[in-house]
Amino acid sequence: MLKQIAADTNVITYLMAVVGVIGVLAKAVNQLTLRSLVKAAGNMPKSTHKLIKLVRAKYEHACMIHDSVENIDAFVEKYIYEYRGFLFRIHTWRQLELLSVWFAGILAALGASAHYLSYGFTESVYQYIAAGLAEMIFLSVVIRLSDEPYKINAVKMYMVDYLENICAFRLKKQRQSEREKINVISQENSPKTVFQSSTQPAEKKAPQKEERKLSINIEGEPRTAEKSETARQTLKRTVKEKTEEEEKPALREEAIRQILEEFLA
Repeated sequence: MLKQIAADTNVITYLMAVVGVIGVLAKAVNQLTLRSLVKAAGNMPKSTHKLIKLVRAKYEHACMIHDSVENIDAFVEKYIYEYRGFLFRIHTWRQLELLSVWFAGILAALGASAHYLSYGFTESVYQYIAAGLAEMIFLSVVIRLSDEPYKINAVKMYMVDYLENICAFRLKKQRQSEREKINVISQENSPKTVFQSSTQPAEKKAPQKEERKLSINIEGEPRTAEKSETARQTLKRTVKEKTEEEEKPALREEAIRQILEEFLA
């Protein structure tokens, strides 16, 4: 039954055409995906590609937790092979390219064998064999047009070079600067420095007070003596002035009496 269906209809030819289209499509998708990856990996610091951003974020996170990544090659390969360009991963599309070649040959052999068993050696048998060989050669040539392993290695090399030689060095410097800031802050806030800062001004203030006291005690005696002498002199002056003022009216009265007596006499 199946032999007659395969021999009387063109089902196998349609399947061979579908397999060829799948092989070409897989090659095109992989080509576009790898080209964009190579371009993004070449400008990894400024790239906005989702795989590049993911690798950078994961690497920085791993360095923050473990300080460093020991095997960067394995770290990068994991994300490259798990990356989904369009529906499937890169490895899956590559497998579809290879399987399309094999399925094209298998379908051609099935079609030729079905026609041979049904009608013997006819032109359709040779046609299936020739079509199968032509499709296999065509798909293998399409697969070899671009060296996909070379592009994958280029993407890996660019990523490893950036992560190991640029990103790791930058993260180390950033951690060192953060540690220095933390050390400076801890030294400033340590109890020893606080105690020293609290004791030093007290020690400095104490001799100043003593100096001020000494200066006052030393200079106080002559100042008080001078004040006492001036006060005595002022008192004497005031007493003399008062006595003179008191004596003046008495003299005036005596002078007036003498004048009156002379006038009356």
